Amino acid sequence: MSAAEKLHYTPVEYLEIERAADNRGEYVDGEVFAMAGGTINHGVIASNLLREIGNVLGERPCLAVGSDVKVWIGAANTFTYPDVSGLCGPVDYYDQARDVYTNPSFIVEVLSDSTETYDRGGKFRRYQTLPSLREYVLVSQNEMAVEIFRRHEAGWLYSAIQSPEAMLKLDSVDCEIPIAEIYRNVEFPPPPESESQQG
Repeated sequence: MSAAEKLHYTPVEYLEIERAADNRGEYVDGEVFAMAGGTINHGVIASNLLREIGNVLGERPCLAVGSDVKVWIGAANTFTYPDVSGLCGPVDYYDQARDVYTNPSFIVEVLSDSTETYDRGGKFRRYQTLPSLREYVLVSQNEMAVEIFRRHEAGWLYSAIQSPEAMLKLDSVDCEIPIAEIYRNVEFPPPPESESQQG
C-alpha cells in the first residue's frame, strides 16, 4: 500500500471522493491508501471463490460479494475492500447508498506479495474488532495453501489446508467448497532457482 495523499479525511469525505473516483483506495483512520492492481492468479482465485461460495449458498437468505463492495469497521475507523465476504441473514448497510456493509460473518483475502504482511497483521487486527466476523481466510496465489482463522470464546483458532482433496469449510454460512475448485485454472509460478536446484 502507498498513501494516495498526505491528508486526513472523515469517513463522509472519503466516501464522497471514493464514489466519484476511477481508482479505489482503502481508508484507515483518516488516511486513504491507493490499491494496486492484481495478478491473473489473484483474479482467477477470487472469482473462483465467489462463484463456488455463491453456488453453495444458492437460494438461501445469504450473500457472497466480491471486491467491489466495501466493509466498514467502525471500531477501527476503517473501510476495506475484501476480495470475498458475506453472511447469512439481514445485511447491515452503512448508509443508503448500499455499497458498504458492516456485518460480514466471513472474509477472504487472496494474498499478494505487496499486501501479505498487512493482511496477516494490521488488517486482521482491524477485522477482529467486527463483532459479526466468525471466519477470516487467507488464500495463497503462489501455491495451494489456504489458512483459516475461526473465532472461538478463547480467541482465534488457526488451521491450514494444502491438499487438493480437502474442503474449505465456512461454518458461519454452512458452506463447503473443494480446494481444487478454488485453484481451478491457476498456474503457479515456478519455484525460485535455489529450490529447484535442491530438488
